[in-house]
Amino acid sequence: MSIWDTIKSGFKKHFDKKKEEQEMMDRLRLEARMQQQQIFEEEFRKNAFEVSKAKAKKQAANLSGLQKLRAMNRARNLSDTGQNPGSFLSRLGEYTQKNLAKREENIKRTAELREAAKKMREEKLAERQMGRINKYPTPFGSPTWKM
Repeated sequence: MSIWDTIKSGFKKHFDKKKEEQEMMDRLRLEARMQQQQIFEEEFRKNAFEVSKAKAKKQAANLSGLQKLRAMNRARNLSDTGQNPGSFLSRLGEYTQKNLAKREENIKRTAELREAAKKMREEKLAERQMGRINKYPTPFGSPTWKM
């Protein structure tokens, strides 16, 4: 029976070794799949962010009125975001340090939006006035008679 036990243990060692190799390969495949998924998610977030910035800029160029102002503001906000993940306390510390700077940025942004709205209003008013002037052209010039 010792020969039988030797052969049996040889087969058992062989199959155990194959099983360990298979488990190792499965673990490596799982790690590779997890890394691939992580890279995909990071790239997807980055690309989605770029797409939303481009869409906001396109809308800011095409829309009019309040919609245009909102799209301009959204495009500016997307361009200015510098979010870096960190712990809660580090984010809280950054918030307290940047509070006044953000306030100044908001004041500046509001002034820019008001200026853009004023410019749009003036352009629209100029278009209306030009439309009124050209709406009723006189064929022979201005009348000379008085009432």
